[in-house]
Amino acid sequence: MFKKAFSLTLLSAMLFSQAMAFEYTDNDIEHLQTSENSKINLVKVSPCGNIIQKENYIVVNFAQNFNSKYYKTGDYVQFSFDQDLKTQEGTLLIPCSSSLIARITCIEKPKWFSRNAKVFMEFTHILLPDGQNIPVSVQLASKKKYLQEGAKETAGKIAAYTLAIGGVGAGLGSAIGVAAGNTITGLVIGGSVGGGVGLVSGIVSPGLHYKAKKGECLLLELEDNLKLPK
Repeated sequence: MFKKAFSLTLLSAMLFSQAMAFEYTDNDIEHLQTSENSKINLVKVSPCGNIIQKENYIVVNFAQNFNSKYYKTGDYVQFSFDQDLKTQEGTLLIPCSSSLIARITCIEKPKWFSRNAKVFMEFTHILLPDGQNIPVSVQLASKKKYLQEGAKETAGKIAAYTLAIGGVGAGLGSAIGVAAGNTITGLVIGGSVGGGVGLVSGIVSPGLHYKAKKGECLLLELEDNLKLPK
């Protein structure tokens, strides 16, 4: 009886081992053409379909110009795949002209002291050219899980305030200088004072809305395996 049970156990273990070996053979594994910063690039291919493993990165593009000023919570945003998504071995995973659909879950408006708007999105599904909808679980491939203008754009806004108000101050200083008989001194002092006021105004004023141009890239990370039809 013991020998029979042992034999059945051994047979089951062998069959399970063979099944696992079949499921994960090297011939089934290919490698995604993706960002060099991706944690992983593995794709399981089979005659029934393909699976992009979680933690892979994918790139999509804004399908239209985007400005958070004109959107609200619940609105949908369309992203496009401007190029075929393939493996390095040549297997087509997501064809060009497919779309990724996202729903805005929250928009935090710009706030005083140059705090920029934040746009939170839930990416829901991929729409293939043949009309198929593929559920997807992805997030932004960055520490911040929301879209927001960066430090460069914020610095540009503050610089614009500084120049604009500094120019007004310089003009006023020049006029005062003419009246006082010393145009250069008035110009320098007026420009300095105006520039300082502009700098403070730029810092204290509300931040920026989030903007993106059509075609601008967005890097995403898969939170779960993505199953795709063959």
